[in-house]
Amino acid sequence: MEESKAEKETPPKEESEIANLPFPHARVKDIIKSKLKPGTYIKKKAAINLNLWLGKVTDKIAEELSETEKAYVDGEDVNRVVGKFDAVDEIEKEKKRISLHLNALKEDINRLLDDLERV
Repeated sequence: MEESKAEKETPPKEESEIANLPFPHARVKDIIKSKLKPGTYIKKKAAINLNLWLGKVTDKIAEELSETEKAYVDGEDVNRVVGKFDAVDEIEKEKKRISLHLNALKEDINRLLDDLERV
């Protein structure tokens, strides 16, 4: 009888793994699923890894927020700290824009070289 009591009190490894996540597993998984194409599934380990990474990012943000000299943290503080992450998105967009522009220039150069060879 004591063994069955101990088994009930000790959750399976899978449940305890989810219980130690920084954010609700179901919510993270739902956010991912909302962006996937219909019929695409996400493996549990992928959602767990993302959840753990989000926890690390949140921890870094919290550390930077803790450096404030004020008695409270307000929205401006959060915006200042998370601005780095928004900047990464902007850099990626700019990188794609420059790449497209350079490819268009390359095509123009190749066309001009072809025209030059015909002459």
